[in-house]
Amino acid sequence: MKIKKYYSYYSYYLVLITLVISACGDSNVEKFDAEKSIYSPKDYAYIQTIKREGSFLRDMLGVGNKSDRNNNQLLNINPYLWNASLNILSSAMPLVSIDSASGVIISDWYSLKGKSNERVKISVLVNSKELRADGLNIKVFKQVLKGNSWLSADINPNIAINLERKIVQKAGMLSNQKD
Repeated sequence: MKIKKYYSYYSYYLVLITLVISACGDSNVEKFDAEKSIYSPKDYAYIQTIKREGSFLRDMLGVGNKSDRNNNQLLNINPYLWNASLNILSSAMPLVSIDSASGVIISDWYSLKGKSNERVKISVLVNSKELRADGLNIKVFKQVLKGNSWLSADINPNIAINLERKIVQKAGMLSNQKD
């Protein structure tokens, strides 16, 4: 009986001493990070880079510290055309590639409703600092399913022109909201 009593006191003191020592420990010791246990080392390193350096969305929305917002002003493209292009394309189809430094947005192949044997892909290049229609270069690609193969097909050039007009109109609305 005495042994159990001493054992419980020793256990209590051992826990207490452990807590005190760990509280006085080095602050450089890495704390448990749930993300680190969930993600692969490569993905975790990428997430930490984004947290440290920022992300595309954070840069485009102007969220973050003042130096992040100043970097956004160094773009060689018109931010209104860029935001309008991104907004319109991302609301209609999934995007594969987005590069704000070069002004390129590329959608994934997307099948229109009711036309499962046809698919389209759109690429937009914003190549001007001015808010002008000729600051956009839009390419629309179409493929048709024949047998088990997707074959390129002709597309009505008015589709790209209408998309360009829609983007320029949205960019104009965005610029008027900022002024």
